[in-house]
Amino acid sequence: MKNKINYFMNNIEEYVSILLFSSLIILCFLQILFRFVFNFSLSWTEELSRYVFIALVYISASLAVIRGAHVRVEVIDNYIKGANKRILDTIIDLSFAIFMIYIGYYGIEITIETLDVEQTTPALGWSSGWVYAVVPFSFYLISLRLIQRAYLRLTNKLDESNISVGCD
Repeated sequence: MKNKINYFMNNIEEYVSILLFSSLIILCFLQILFRFVFNFSLSWTEELSRYVFIALVYISASLAVIRGAHVRVEVIDNYIKGANKRILDTIIDLSFAIFMIYIGYYGIEITIETLDVEQTTPALGWSSGWVYAVVPFSFYLISLRLIQRAYLRLTNKLDESNISVGCD
């Protein structure tokens, strides 16, 4: 049971990304179906698909951190090897985590301000603050994953060969 929970927690971003992407496809299909077959437009599908897409981008950024797929300049990486490279990568991950925590903090402030003014979305009538909340949530999730990577790298438990690096 513990292994199943551990597996789920390690892959939650992937599951959420799949769910969000599937929802996006269904929403876009509904919009096309209603617009061109029934000559009737569902205004809420367009708005909801926009918010689902935004959430998908931010949650998938955390997934990219797990897989080591973020864009980075590798000029210095090509000249540094061994323990020094591990230390440099750890410093980069921790610096990125600190930046994400900083941005997440201000994201929370903006979310709270938006909740206070009770601004709502046009078609769905949702509070805009809840739509904005995905930003600080995902930034803190990215921070957590970066700190996790730094810890695993320092304890030699990070399997760098198992990480996809994008376009090879």
